[in-house]
Amino acid sequence: MGSSLPLSVPHALRRDGERLFDLSMWCLGRDVLHPENLLLSRGLSRERLPAGQKGTSAYRTAPGEGGALTLWGFGVVCREGATSVYVPRSRFEPLLVDEARLARPLFNAMDLGLPRLPTTDGERACARAALVTLARWLAGHEEWIDARLGPGWRRECLAAMKKAPVWPGEGLAAPWRRWAARVEALERSVVDTSWAPLAGV
Repeated sequence: MGSSLPLSVPHALRRDGERLFDLSMWCLGRDVLHPENLLLSRGLSRERLPAGQKGTSAYRTAPGEGGALTLWGFGVVCREGATSVYVPRSRFEPLLVDEARLARPLFNAMDLGLPRLPTTDGERACARAALVTLARWLAGHEEWIDARLGPGWRRECLAAMKKAPVWPGEGLAAPWRRWAARVEALERSVVDTSWAPLAGV
């Protein structure tokens, strides 16, 4: 995946997203382990990992018209129209996925084949739109969690991390919404390059 290609989002913005995404993916995993399985409680559908197969179960939801999110422990695929964008947990970078790969159940990253970097302006715009959809869904999920369980559950989730994270005391919803707004600003060509990274993220 050639690093010489233009980035879908600037480095500082991607770094902020990577920090938030790492925290959110950890928290989603804890939500699954909650006695109520909070992803199922929120209405996501689950495709269980078959016995004897390596990987993670898949959780699916439809955040908007024609869109779909599939979440695994290793990352997320956001489908926007005819384009599917994979965001790996290991690095917050939007990659395009071959649609044929998504026609059957997937439980590990290898089954996605070789996702590729967006190479055209149109593909990068689609990748940014998918990141905005993902960011807003994650923000909405955090708001739902807070309304259902209060802030104590998220504090408990983050306290369980091996390395205590630096995270905003306001929670994860507001930083995700700010991040999405900054990505949308790229499309309007009104990015203020003096913007600092998200405080506390």
